[in-house]
Amino acid sequence: MSKLKKQQFIVVLILALLSALEPFSIDLYLPGFLKMAAYYHTDLKSVQFSISTFLAGFAVGQLFWGIISDKYGRKWPTMISLVLFIAATMACIYAETIEQFWVARFFQAFAGCAGVVIARAIVNEYFEQDDTMRVFSLLAIIAGVAPIIGPVAGNFLVSHFSWQSTFVTLFILGVLALLLVILWLPETKAKTTTAQKRNLIQDFKAVLQVKTFLKYTLIGSVTYSILMIYLANAPYLIMEYGQLSSTTFSYIFAFNAVGLMLGAWVSSAFIRWWSIRQIILYTTIFGLVGSLVFLGFCITKQPIEWLLIPLFFIVLTLGVLFPATTKLALEPFVETSGSASALLGSLQLLLTFIISAATNLIPVDLLLLTGLALFVCHGLYLACYWIKEAE
Repeated sequence: MSKLKKQQFIVVLILALLSALEPFSIDLYLPGFLKMAAYYHTDLKSVQFSISTFLAGFAVGQLFWGIISDKYGRKWPTMISLVLFIAATMACIYAETIEQFWVARFFQAFAGCAGVVIARAIVNEYFEQDDTMRVFSLLAIIAGVAPIIGPVAGNFLVSHFSWQSTFVTLFILGVLALLLVILWLPETKAKTTTAQKRNLIQDFKAVLQVKTFLKYTLIGSVTYSILMIYLANAPYLIMEYGQLSSTTFSYIFAFNAVGLMLGAWVSSAFIRWWSIRQIILYTTIFGLVGSLVFLGFCITKQPIEWLLIPLFFIVLTLGVLFPATTKLALEPFVETSGSASALLGSLQLLLTFIISAATNLIPVDLLLLTGLALFVCHGLYLACYWIKEAE
């Protein structure tokens, strides 16, 4: 595997910033919820609903930008999406009612998600096949900084300035990303007559017929579901069940985020000895053991210090699986990388919603529910792994 050239590394940094806009858009403003509720004279639940509108825009936008980038190239759609992201961020800053803020957040996600979709497609096209796993891992490591510094930076901004300062920061990041794309991001999508003749349904149908894509998209979706289960339940586990302070929670959250980044590095390092498929299999088995230990600790109601040990290793496995499953899911596609990337992201959100909704129906306390949900998801890993790929 060759060393990345200077121009290639610059491209990786640009793609990392594009990929990090979405997590920053979620994590940065979380500490300002109370101030926002007071500003809009509403309750906290109404402010929290802005996350739902954001995720809706994220899901719809991925499908749109995927097919647009397949038809018209990668660079121009990225620039247009960033202009829309900047405008939507300004709308968030100046929204006068909570309903206006919901709408602005929808369009902020709709525009910003283009960076995530197109970044995956560019990696699949711009880099050699031997380097794509390494680049996906590097992207995961760099973008993994967002959940570490996002809440901390957001807390600093909200503590010293108004809640709108978090969106001013996103505005600046959007402008920076736009300038970098204009100056240094190359066009990687070759324009072909076949690309112009395709339509949305044909592209998506062709992608869904590839068993390799379905297999590793399903595994990636379970991975994303585990991440969401962890994010949703970490505050309860650490601050309510564990009776630890919010400051300690932020330290633990950051430490686990480092584990996520470490997992991404491990995935690129182990490729020297194992194939990517072997890495995925061994990682899912390791995660299943970790989830079983975590479930056992939940059943016996062990102290939070014991629960955090297997939880860290579960999060670490996510860092391994995100780049590995993304690489294999997109590998069969060249001309339709954008459509495949869009479907990958949208299916992840859809299946995450289904899995989360299903696990919430289990009639047990929240501690045991968390343990059961993680264990069931890890069981789904192995079921998905044994799906046969096309010859």
